[in-house]
Amino acid sequence: MSLKPRDKKIYPGEEKLGYDNVAADRREYIIQTYVRPDERPKRRDKSHLGVRRFLKSQLYAFLYVLVHAIFSVYIRFRIAYRAVYDRILAILNYHHNTPDYVRRDVSNLKRLPKHVSVILTLEDGGRSGDALEKMVNEIAEIAAWCASAGIPRLSIYERTGSLKRYMSQAHRAISHKLKAWFGNYHSPSVSLHSRGAEPIQPQNRQSALSVMLLSAEDGREAMVDLTKVFAHMAQRDKISTPDITMDLIDNELCEAVMPEPDLLLSFEPFVDLQGYPPWQIRLTEIFCSPDNQGVNYQVFLRGLRKYADATFKLGK
Repeated sequence: MSLKPRDKKIYPGEEKLGYDNVAADRREYIIQTYVRPDERPKRRDKSHLGVRRFLKSQLYAFLYVLVHAIFSVYIRFRIAYRAVYDRILAILNYHHNTPDYVRRDVSNLKRLPKHVSVILTLEDGGRSGDALEKMVNEIAEIAAWCASAGIPRLSIYERTGSLKRYMSQAHRAISHKLKAWFGNYHSPSVSLHSRGAEPIQPQNRQSALSVMLLSAEDGREAMVDLTKVFAHMAQRDKISTPDITMDLIDNELCEAVMPEPDLLLSFEPFVDLQGYPPWQIRLTEIFCSPDNQGVNYQVFLRGLRKYADATFKLGK
């Protein structure tokens, strides 16, 4: 960059004086004069009609539609394939409401869970009575599967807690289902529990199947209530801080809510815990079947097989 004739005469003199002796406003003038950004002309699109821009946008739109079309076809094909496959398995491996068939299906499994938990979703938020009746029937069906497989504990999670208001109806439906499966004289006894409610126990018999009803309030709210109790006891010197250990918290939450389940089943096409009690699923095996809709025996059986083949590595 060429210097102006006036600057050629002035600047060498300033250089001899030393840059530190130049006035501040003069230094600012020199910087603004000679330190300039690159003023090279930018390359412009030679097309004045925007043909290239139009073709490029059309290409992007075509690729976008093509990818979505391919993915949509794949998803629909996968859903149809799994629906047909599950229907065939349901016909070939149907339990026929007979406990012996369920025992045969699980007889080759090397281990079975002692506690199975299930996440159910109330259709339409329970606004219609049919949705609640359908869920009660599903609970009775799952209870019959567990009793036939020899699983002694079952917990049902429904986020809103609507089932807790119909404990007697749910217990009656489960008892009738077990009698239909095992007969009137051989049906296992069942007990129904819910946090904050009086349990329904069989008379003069020990329950062979224990069913627990859960909701979202049994999760974080139970942990908050336990924290308040510990804080209140610590303030009154009834318990010291070192005494509050993980084992103590675990025992209290197990008594207040329930023990940790071995297997958690979701009958939705994806895993959605819906606010499930977080403390109770730290080491739980979680299973769901993609593209599945609704409660069915095949998902229950696949979950048991998944649990039997799982490898548990507990750290210390």
